[in-house]
Amino acid sequence: MRRSAGVEALTRTERRVLALVDRGLSNQEIAAALSITVGTVKCNLHRVYDKLQVTGRLEAVALAREHGGFASRVRMTTLFRAAVSQSKFGSDR
Repeated sequence: MRRSAGVEALTRTERRVLALVDRGLSNQEIAAALSITVGTVKCNLHRVYDKLQVTGRLEAVALAREHGGFASRVRMTTLFRAAVSQSKFGSDR
């Protein structure tokens, strides 16, 4: 399959959403971490899929990793830490 757009063609928000997908967060957890709605997360993911010409989140993350799209990780802000600590990934509850 020919890919017409690279990871660099993604907007800042699309890159942040994809980076959080790479960390294993669900759409709901991504929405909380970025203070956006789940619908906005889904919309951003679909734009990522279209731009990268992939069919799903695993393929998008694999392509981004392959092309160095995650060289600089999303910075762990206080809001992000709080969202992650309340998620199943950030707590031992």
